[in-house]
Amino acid sequence: MRVVMVTDSFKPKIGGIESVVCDLAKVMSRSHEVYVVTSSKAIRKTYVYEDSAGYTTIRLKSRRFNYSGVTLNPSTGVALYKLLKSLDPDVIHGHGTFSTLSIAGALLGSKAIKTPSLVTAHSFIGSDTPPYVVEGLKLALRRVDMVTAVSRAVAMDVIRRLKVSKVAVIHNCVIVDEWARREDEGMELEGDPVIASAIRFTHRKNPLVLVRVAEVLAREAPRAKMYIAGDGPLRRPLERRVKARSLKNIVFLGALSRGDVRRLLWSSDIFVLPGKMEAFSVSILEAMASRVPVVAYRSGGVPEVVVDGVTGLLADSDEELARLTASLALDRDLVKRLGFNAEQRVRMLDCNVIANRYVAIYRLLERVRDESRG
Repeated sequence: MRVVMVTDSFKPKIGGIESVVCDLAKVMSRSHEVYVVTSSKAIRKTYVYEDSAGYTTIRLKSRRFNYSGVTLNPSTGVALYKLLKSLDPDVIHGHGTFSTLSIAGALLGSKAIKTPSLVTAHSFIGSDTPPYVVEGLKLALRRVDMVTAVSRAVAMDVIRRLKVSKVAVIHNCVIVDEWARREDEGMELEGDPVIASAIRFTHRKNPLVLVRVAEVLAREAPRAKMYIAGDGPLRRPLERRVKARSLKNIVFLGALSRGDVRRLLWSSDIFVLPGKMEAFSVSILEAMASRVPVVAYRSGGVPEVVVDGVTGLLADSDEELARLTASLALDRDLVKRLGFNAEQRVRMLDCNVIANRYVAIYRLLERVRDESRG
């Protein structure tokens, strides 16, 4: 089967969608011919082809819109149509409802090229999404063959906000064996225990609550130390708060490569996720695969993977998030038990399993389209 994934979110950018698309393409390419089509403003040619661990990445020349990194240049749509036509795919899979390249690829497949197409929603629509964007997404998603979502929470949001009648849930994934804990390859970090977090420093990711976590740790578990990977507009304000409170138990590591995030997790005992409305955090899958229990909020898609008291701990408020982190930091036996359970549970979300679910949907869409032609 020739599979074409289309998205604006792809490496060298670092994030959840980028990681999942990369891992799915890598796994699917063992049995199928896989292409990832993405956009770039750093190339001169219309198309640039790259070999990527068994699959092919094709970058389209495009202007980009502001910081959000979505394709805006109309000529890119023409180039995308010609490229998809030449690839003659069996299925076109758009990743991201806020990626215009993703939506355009799926629409071109469904309506112009007559190829089965689907779009995966990786995030909530959000109450702050402009009405014209919501209306545009409503029209677009009615014209593709299928919509999937990375969690039940996102599926319900898409159904409610975009009036899509049916959304299939296929969770995000990691290649579990690539994250299997190897402590001899970890980082040399101080702290007992070592607590990690990996986030974008934006309001939506709620990073400022980590200051409260650090304050409670300093009082209740003074030997603990927290290491935060990531960058963004709120990093400086967070650093200023930490300095103003004379907190010595937070270390800012800046933006790390995925390989360095892996090394951080292999050296960590606890992972804290500060986001209050995560669609389905890939970072917690990576932590769980590294045998690191997660402390997070009981909201969004998180409870669909983190089982409270079994694979991690879930909080209902900022104060509880801080308190649970501190209490876990003082209970090494519980850390070990939760970490073991986390690793076992995340194997259900290995990309080999999830890729097979997507391939089953691809074949279903093929059969439906063939029957409609007949």
